[in-house]
Amino acid sequence: MKFDYQDFILFFTFLLFWVSIQFGQIIEDSIAYSIVLSIGIIHGSNDFTILKKQNKGNSVFFKSAIFYLLLMFLCVVSYLINAFISILFFIFLSSYHFGEQHLESKLSGSKFIKTIFYIFYGMLIFSLIFIENLNQVAQIMLTLTGSIIPEIWIKSMLVISSSVLVLCLLYELLTTIKSKINIARELFYLLILYLVFKTSSLILGFSIYFVLWHSVPSILDQIKFLSGQHNTKTILSYCKTAFIYWFISIIGIGIVYYFFSENLFNSIIFLVLFAVTTPHVWVMHGMKD
Repeated sequence: MKFDYQDFILFFTFLLFWVSIQFGQIIEDSIAYSIVLSIGIIHGSNDFTILKKQNKGNSVFFKSAIFYLLLMFLCVVSYLINAFISILFFIFLSSYHFGEQHLESKLSGSKFIKTIFYIFYGMLIFSLIFIENLNQVAQIMLTLTGSIIPEIWIKSMLVISSSVLVLCLLYELLTTIKSKINIARELFYLLILYLVFKTSSLILGFSIYFVLWHSVPSILDQIKFLSGQHNTKTILSYCKTAFIYWFISIIGIGIVYYFFSENLFNSIIFLVLFAVTTPHVWVMHGMKD
């Protein structure tokens, strides 16, 4: 099955861009929560299946699973010790993860240069989201940590990430490295994303990037790794395997939402997100390495 997911992503990005212009924040956030709770959660639900394929033999898989759970535990502990630093680390780690997913197949050269690309591409995405939603970001940070990320930090992150990416691109152009990256196309994508972030709410803007630009390509890569190809059968098999983890996650979120206050709910949700993101990044890196 030939599937041009980039056309799919662009179509739904423009659709949700139109929604963000036509409707209010309640509709926007409802759509955002819906796609995150469906596709967003599913994209990280097959980590143990991927680990099992990466690690032949029960003993090796068992050790990897223990390490996965240990990473989750360390994330919880770090958040309880210093929530502000944990959130900064989460942004840094997610930046690398977003960049790796988007650029891994487009870059050549050393692992060091690739890593720099990954980190600063993701930081650019975050800075574009944050710069257009400063008040909402400050409110969320106050709820989660009691502190805010200074505006100058966010502006500096935008300038530094943009500058480093330009320098990395110049390095690739001036060396013999053959890059598959299409600069004009990537700039066009960033323009589209910036317009989305500018017109939509913080939740919807982040969800559009996280689900359409990150989760969908990630799911397709995972299906290719697990089954060797994309077709209706392999996609359904992936969803079937992920369903039990997705179902448990939804039930857990529902219970937390019902029994806890809004502020505590937000803190718990971030804590869970942080705890599962870190080992997920490790698994995805191993899958692509």
